[in-house]
Amino acid sequence: MINEHTDRMHLKRFNKNHGNLIYQLDSDPDVMKYITLGVPRTEIEAQQYLINRIMKSYNKGDNFGIFAAYLNSTNKYIGWFLFELDKEFSNAIEIGWRLKKEFWGNGYATEMAMYLVEKAKSMHKDVVARTMIENKASIRVMEKAGLKFVEEFWGDYNPHSGNPDVLYKNPLN
Repeated sequence: MINEHTDRMHLKRFNKNHGNLIYQLDSDPDVMKYITLGVPRTEIEAQQYLINRIMKSYNKGDNFGIFAAYLNSTNKYIGWFLFELDKEFSNAIEIGWRLKKEFWGNGYATEMAMYLVEKAKSMHKDVVARTMIENKASIRVMEKAGLKFVEEFWGDYNPHSGNPDVLYKNPLN
């Protein structure tokens, strides 16, 4: 997503030298609470995540991937947003986000999620988002972005909280 922005944020591709940006996020146990049950990533693990997950996310073209988010006013890095073709639903785009704790509660996730939903609609795609059932803040963002609860499911990743995950969707029809 080249030159994508909202009133307060803009998105850029990560590059292979941005391991420190991932580490800023993933070393915080509060940020990782609903991802690894609060286990922070080391610097080496953050660099591996950048190379093995984020950099590979750009293989589907310019529109798709995991993108670094920056404030327009200060150009300060605040986290990232995901906009990828979904693996389960053939005509859907998955959205997601991870923000530094200092930027929680300011409406940034909702603002960009709403923008990404509209972008997906303009591409004639459904939108899906998933999270742990305990992640009430992300569920609120999904609902504010117009996504509706579809189902509880059991994610196939570790560690797992012992509770189901939830799927939200905003179908075109």
